[in-house]
Amino acid sequence: MKIDDLLLLAQVHKAGSLSEASRQLDLPKATLSRRLTALETAVGARLFVPGASRLTLTELGEQLAERAARHHDDIAETRQWLASRESTPQGRLRVSVPAEFAMLVLAESFARFVRRYPQVELEVDTTPRRVDLFNEPYDVAVRMGPVDEPDLIARQFMVLERGLYASPVYLQARPAPQTPAELAAHDSVVLTQAKGMYRTLHHGKLSAEVQLRGPLEANSIGLVLSLTRAGGGIAAFPFGMVAPDVAAGTLVPVLPEWQFEPLPVTLLTASRRLMPAKTRALIDHLFETAPEWAAVKGVLGPDALNARQRG
Repeated sequence: MKIDDLLLLAQVHKAGSLSEASRQLDLPKATLSRRLTALETAVGARLFVPGASRLTLTELGEQLAERAARHHDDIAETRQWLASRESTPQGRLRVSVPAEFAMLVLAESFARFVRRYPQVELEVDTTPRRVDLFNEPYDVAVRMGPVDEPDLIARQFMVLERGLYASPVYLQARPAPQTPAELAAHDSVVLTQAKGMYRTLHHGKLSAEVQLRGPLEANSIGLVLSLTRAGGGIAAFPFGMVAPDVAAGTLVPVLPEWQFEPLPVTLLTASRRLMPAKTRALIDHLFETAPEWAAVKGVLGPDALNARQRG
C-alpha cells in the first residue's frame, strides 16, 4: 500500500468527485482512477460502492479517507512550517568570533540584530581556537588574518588598515617620532601573540623594518588598548578597533602615513547551498551595519568572495 495513494483517497473524498479531485490535483482522471484501483487491490476490499450514480465510498473507504485526511492536514501543516522557517529567521544562531573584535567592532551590530530578528537567539562564542564548522554546531565563523580552509565558503567582510597609535598623555612627555627609525627610542605596548605581525611599515613604495619593544606586554588586545590609552607607550592596532578612540581624541595616530600590511576579516560558513534564513540574515545584517569607518577603510560587499572561491 502506498501512502501517496491513501492521500489521494482523502483528496477525492474531500473533492466529492474524481473530476474535481483531478482538477485540484492537476492529475489526469485516468491516472487518478488507476491509482485508486491499485489502492483497493492493496487493501483487499472495495473502497467505492460499485454502480453508484455518484462517487460513494464504502464504510471502509470513508474510514480510510478520514484517517488519511488527518495525515494530509499534518503534512500540509509541516510544509507550511518548513516554508515559514525558510523565510523567517528564527532559532539558535551560533557565531564564533575573536573576543576583542566582537567587543570593539561587532557588539553594537549583534545587539541590533536580535532587536531586528526577535525570533533568533544569537550565541556569540569567543573561544580563541578555530572551530570546526562541519563537525561543531556553529553557523558562522569570523576569521581575522589569512584563511586557509578551502572547503569553507568565505566572504571577505573587511580589510583593516593597521597603524601605530599613542595617547596624548604619552606624546606630551615624549615627542612623536617623525620617522620609523625613531621608534627604537620610544616605549611600546606589545601584544604578545602579534610580535611577528608588526615588523614592516609601508609608505607608498617605501618600506621600513621596525621592532616594537616594551616595557609593557599583554596577551589581550583589549588590555593593550587600555594600557595605550593610559600612556604606556606606542602600540599597533587595526584601525577599526581604535576608531572610536581616534574620533574622541583619546588616541592619536603615530607616523600616520606609514602602515603595516592590512588585516583581512572573513566570514566563513560551511555551505552556501540550503543556508538557513537566520544565517543569511546575519551575514546580510553585518554588511548592512558595518561601521562608518569601514566604508573608507576597505569594507567589501557580501558577494565579494575571496579569490580562491571565485576560482
